[in-house]
Amino acid sequence: MNIGTSGISGQNTASATLTDLNDRLKLAKAQKAQAQKNAADTLNEMPKKTRDDARARAKAKVMQLVERLKIIKELGKSDPKIMAKMLANLMKELKAAVKDYAKAGGNDMDVSGFSAAQSTASQPVPDSDAETESTAETETTEAAEEAAVSDDTDSVTEDTAAEATPTTETDAPGEATAPYIPTPADIKGAAEAYVKTERQRAEGELMEVNDFMKQVRGLVKVVKDLFETAKIKLAFQKVDKDTVEAFKSSGKDMEEIDKVLQDLNKGLDDERAVYGPRAAIYA
Repeated sequence: MNIGTSGISGQNTASATLTDLNDRLKLAKAQKAQAQKNAADTLNEMPKKTRDDARARAKAKVMQLVERLKIIKELGKSDPKIMAKMLANLMKELKAAVKDYAKAGGNDMDVSGFSAAQSTASQPVPDSDAETESTAETETTEAAEEAAVSDDTDSVTEDTAAEATPTTETDAPGEATAPYIPTPADIKGAAEAYVKTERQRAEGELMEVNDFMKQVRGLVKVVKDLFETAKIKLAFQKVDKDTVEAFKSSGKDMEEIDKVLQDLNKGLDDERAVYGPRAAIYA
């Protein structure tokens, strides 16, 4: 009797140990899968982070130039030549910042994916009664086919049949869990949620680019006005070669900045057209 009890105890211990090992193995696999997912997500986010960092540096630079312009305006009141040269340097730095912003890349928008989701979201959900009837007919047909196949395979051995039978998860012994199949309503709901989220994100990114371009254009306009003021003050003065060069180079820089902003703006046309009237106002 003692021997039998000891044997049972040993079996229980071995079973518990095996269960513990299986649990640890499952946990390790889950942790590995999560780590791989995190690494993939990080890699996917790197381009966006690099772009956002470059844009942030460019915007910070423009803000610095806005503050510097205030100082230049004060200095220029007494010496328009000095103001012209300082404005020329400012325009070169502004041109570099605008090019860096544009070089960082476009918005992180999946236009084709959004269009597909928008099409799905706009489709009506099939009538539930018709769907139920169709599903019932399909299940009846599948059951008849399975019965026919079962009659034709009486000679298959039990072991072979066991090997051919796919493993399914069960909630309880002998009770198989049916795989989840999303309904048309589920698919439509998911598409609608995606469209709403992506539209908000697109509008936010378009607004951000719009604000940057608006600030740059405003800064360029102020510089142009100051150059005009300097020209008036220097109309009856002898102007040195460096001052003349400051006027010329600034004019070219302004043209380049305008060209970069036009290209940047044009690159957003597809997004404005796809994401709706609200997104289209950011030009």
